[in-house]
Amino acid sequence: MPHNTNVQPIENPHAQEAQSRWPDAYARSQRNWSTLTAEQQQAHLDLGTATTQQLANLFTGGATASDSAVQAQIAEHYRWVDLWWTPNREAYIGLGQMYVDDPRFAANYESLAPGLAAFMRDAMRQYAEANLT
Repeated sequence: MPHNTNVQPIENPHAQEAQSRWPDAYARSQRNWSTLTAEQQQAHLDLGTATTQQLANLFTGGATASDSAVQAQIAEHYRWVDLWWTPNREAYIGLGQMYVDDPRFAANYESLAPGLAAFMRDAMRQYAEANLT
């Protein structure tokens, strides 16, 4: 697919860090992002927001990480992440752990619901162990 010159790179305050820590995955994510139209980019961002909000709603409603509705949303989260990078089992579990350990990620999830970062970590681990290699 040709490079789409009508869209701007995503504004990411962590881009430099990501590029230095994971150069190959970062380059892939930028290539994938640049193939999307502005509308597709916005739809992808909106999907990420909606998925996280739905997970917060399930969590605050008393769902457990293993509930089928939670696992369905985590599957959607995995598909959302896949535009940027395709994590294997270990990497997806690590991403969930980063949501808890990195204060920047934790603050984002905890602002939606206290405890959400750990809930997502646990749900991501269950998803990864059941579905990824």
